[in-house]
Amino acid sequence: MCIHEALKIISSIDEFRSILAVKNETYLLVSQLPAKKVYLQFEGTLKAKPVVWNACVRTVEDYSERHDVGCDPKQFIDIQMVKHGYLLEIALNLVQIDQAVIERTIIMIRKYKQLQPGRHEYGARSKTQ
Repeated sequence: MCIHEALKIISSIDEFRSILAVKNETYLLVSQLPAKKVYLQFEGTLKAKPVVWNACVRTVEDYSERHDVGCDPKQFIDIQMVKHGYLLEIALNLVQIDQAVIERTIIMIRKYKQLQPGRHEYGARSKTQ
């Protein structure tokens, strides 16, 4: 399932802030935890402007099962700007995604000031099993 199918893409930061206020949340989690792939939405910045990240955080293993990758796939961040918002896909070298991983990932994305559209791979995958 892709981000478009799993989430109602939100592009308006004001609309998103209103939804968060009503729900008394700091982000919206669409998936059950723990899992190998999780969909969520959270506020961040891109090029010094506030955006709603419509995101998929998954394990490298989950990504590798669904895509043709090399023998040692890398972690990555993939940012896409689409007509109705910003899509963010992150693959992490972990066994599963849980609440702590989600919260650390949000912090990581919010602190990273040089985010640019496109796919950015980093680090070699060490075996998670």
